[in-house]
Amino acid sequence: MGVQGLKTFIESSNRNYLRSWAFRDKRLIIDGCNLYYMLYFDCNLDQMHGGDYDAFEKLLIQFFENLAACDISPYVVLDGGADHTDKKFDTVMKRKQQRIKEAYALSMGKRGRLLPTLIKNVFRQLLHKLKVPLVQCLEEADWEIAALAKEWNCPVLSNDSDFYIFNLRAGVLPITHFQWKKVRVNKRTNKKIILAKHFTLGKFCTSFKMNADLLPIFASILGNDYVKLQNIKYPNWEKYSVTGIENARIDGMLNWLSQFPGPEEAVSALLKFTDNKEKAIVQEALLMGIKEYKLIPGSLAPFFDSKVIPQSALTGPLQVLPKWTLKPLLEGRMSSSIIDVLVHQRVSLMPQVENFQLPSSSEISRPIRQVIYGLLLLGGQQTANKQALADKAVTGTSKRYVEEYGRQQLRLSNQKVEAIQTKVMEGLQLETLYKEPHDVRLQVFIDTLGVSPAMLRGIPRALQLQMFVTRYWLVNTQPQPCQVHLWGLLLGMVNGTLSRTPKTESDMLLRLKKLQIGQGKLEDDFYLEDEAAHLYSQWQSCLKWSVNLNRLLLDPLFEPECACLYRGTLVHQAVGELRRGIALESLLMRGSGAEQLFKQLKDAIVSLVGEDFIKKMKTGLEKRDAGETQSGCKRQNQPIDDLSSCFEHLMVEDIDDNEYDDGWNKAKGHNKTEISDCPYTARTRHKAKVRNADNPSKKYERICYNL
Repeated sequence: MGVQGLKTFIESSNRNYLRSWAFRDKRLIIDGCNLYYMLYFDCNLDQMHGGDYDAFEKLLIQFFENLAACDISPYVVLDGGADHTDKKFDTVMKRKQQRIKEAYALSMGKRGRLLPTLIKNVFRQLLHKLKVPLVQCLEEADWEIAALAKEWNCPVLSNDSDFYIFNLRAGVLPITHFQWKKVRVNKRTNKKIILAKHFTLGKFCTSFKMNADLLPIFASILGNDYVKLQNIKYPNWEKYSVTGIENARIDGMLNWLSQFPGPEEAVSALLKFTDNKEKAIVQEALLMGIKEYKLIPGSLAPFFDSKVIPQSALTGPLQVLPKWTLKPLLEGRMSSSIIDVLVHQRVSLMPQVENFQLPSSSEISRPIRQVIYGLLLLGGQQTANKQALADKAVTGTSKRYVEEYGRQQLRLSNQKVEAIQTKVMEGLQLETLYKEPHDVRLQVFIDTLGVSPAMLRGIPRALQLQMFVTRYWLVNTQPQPCQVHLWGLLLGMVNGTLSRTPKTESDMLLRLKKLQIGQGKLEDDFYLEDEAAHLYSQWQSCLKWSVNLNRLLLDPLFEPECACLYRGTLVHQAVGELRRGIALESLLMRGSGAEQLFKQLKDAIVSLVGEDFIKKMKTGLEKRDAGETQSGCKRQNQPIDDLSSCFEHLMVEDIDDNEYDDGWNKAKGHNKTEISDCPYTARTRHKAKVRNADNPSKKYERICYNL
């Protein structure tokens, strides 16, 4: 979310709208989504290989440690579900399509900006571990953040230019100018500080001799996520500018608005540029824009102070959320996708770096999501009248669907997905799910992932969830992984676990430790392998939705720290080394903790799939088909054909992305709808796959036990 061009105008202007501030010893409201977005990209962490979560976690730890050193009290606020009015639908759709473009660019070895899929999980887990106050809003967070900042009279830390429009007395600290990496000492007071740039609305409006109440109209004219004024023939704003050529349009617009004493007069003047038949529509849009920035006390302060549930969650559209879910949702202990399913019957599937000739990597986890949908949408239909329920089943009216927004090749698409119930779920009701015995909730989880109760035995509790996810991935993924992919994944888990232990232990990783190419900067001789990228994207999708299911079931299994489980650059490097014939044993010191942990993980997965399954897997050392991508091939030198043409054909407006959105408009009509058209037949340099009804890449079937 943001006002187009405003951030650039404020930062590049010679009027010094940003003043220096030695910041310390205050409350600070942090736009959480904006923070993890900016930290990940500004610090050049890996995007191509699925993310380096442990490196991101270390950055976050340093960030909050430095705040604490300066006696700064952070309060982090995250977005929740989509606004129930769907007022940002157009913007959200454009951003989703843009991210598909970014993912494809990265898959071709080009530049792109794409957050890895588990980033929000890592962020929330770490903040809980550090005991940083955190609230995940039930809908979008911007207004609530601004309302809290006004109520507490403290600044907001964000790069979202909408906060320049809200009337915040304590102002805004842009993240890009918040020098958190270097804690300094104030020579006069001898206290630690963080240097920052500070924006205040009062100073900004004074420089234009302008009523601050006019700024929401200014934001509507410039264009934001809520208001698009396309039916006004604006004057030449540049002629009102007094600064010359640089930023003359925005400067002129502000000077023009400053002549009006208040919003009413400005709206009346703008309507003169509008055709008579459009006046009512434009007036309504402008009034809506003004309303969006009007602040009254919000719901965050009572929840931060004493865990008071917002009244908005108990009435209106949000009252479909069961009361027992509200506290964990607000604390960020449950996925906000639950809100979108219950309120909008839809879900977003984040694009990942993968093989775009194959079905989306999110396809493999669809059966897991279907069980989540079943718990959320079908559990509420249970009644005492079993005959009425049976009649619904016969007529088909008892079926419920969720609109999933994902991709078809390079196009944003949506598809209706049926909510399902496994045998053990029959009779479960959403309102009372939290009262169900642990064994029942556990059975729902292991049934979904195709695990039998006997498989629980012999696997340490701390490893169960990640091992069950890995089993599900091995059994269901297409194309089938090789042994090198499995070993690479397990080596990554070993690294992630031991990187948190004393240095003497982590040093025992030997060659594996040397594979770390650090902070997302690739070595010249290391390139992305299509097959590994797609397989690991599938694994991450399985993990993400399994964690979401586990949380909805109130954690029948121990939840692992996601940052420990995957380091993309290391895992891909390990696969490359193994492909080249490096012995697995040489990556680990004999008799070390690393070797012991790897053996424990290997034994666990063998117990889940059987030795025969592992033996039948390709080793990954065989000579590969000429049509497939070779490990180490320079992707940027590969030919790009019709799929790339389709990519270039997608006319998607580039937007200043300050956060990832979790909202989508409920699609209507056909069972499967493509959001944007592409006239080309998609073919790439990837090896062609068999296209028939029996091809497993066309459909993922859940392998489970109905007990």
